[in-house]
Amino acid sequence: MWLKVFISNHLMFCAIFALTPTVSPVNDNLANSNGLSAYSESCPDYFRNDVRVPCYFLLEKCYCFSTQLFLMTWNDAKYYCRLNNYTLISIETKMEDDVIHEHINNTEGLLEQPWFWTSGSYSENQWKWSTGPYPGQPFTYTNWASTRPVYNLDGYCTEINYSTFQGRWADFPCDFTNFFICEENITLPV
Repeated sequence: MWLKVFISNHLMFCAIFALTPTVSPVNDNLANSNGLSAYSESCPDYFRNDVRVPCYFLLEKCYCFSTQLFLMTWNDAKYYCRLNNYTLISIETKMEDDVIHEHINNTEGLLEQPWFWTSGSYSENQWKWSTGPYPGQPFTYTNWASTRPVYNLDGYCTEINYSTFQGRWADFPCDFTNFFICEENITLPV
C-alpha cells in the first residue's frame, strides 16, 4: 500500500513538473528553484539566430517554433530543422503533446499561429514519424481530431491544428506551407 501511494505521488510530481514549461526563450545558465537545470547548452534563444524561430527548454530538451509568417512546406521545414542537427517534431507521448499544447497556449506569439507541422507523414500504408529518436516508426500515440485523418495517402503530413481542432492533429497535403516546430535531436541508446 505504501509503495502504491509513493509511486502515485511520485508520478503526480513528475507530471506537474513536466507540465510546467518555460514560457520565454532560455538565455542564462541559472538553475531553477528546485536545483534542476533550466538551461541546455544546445538551446539557443533563436534557432539559427532567426528571431522568427524562438526556442524554449521543455521536457529536458529544446523546442523551436516558427512564428511571424515564417511558413514552409513539410519537406522544407524538415530540411530547415536538420541544418543545426534538430528534427521536425515527433510527438511520441501524451505528456509531450500536453506540454507542447500548454506551451503554445501560454506563450505570446505562438497561439496566433494556426498550424504547426510535425514529422508525421503517410507512407507504406501507415502514419509514421519521419524524424526523431526512431525515424520510420509508426505512430504509437496519436491525438487526431475526431474527423481525421481523412486522407490516408502518400503526400499527406501531420499538423497540429489550432484553427479548427483546438490543438488536435489533422492530415494535410505536405506541399502546403505551415508553421513548424523543430526539436533538439536526442539520440537514444540502442
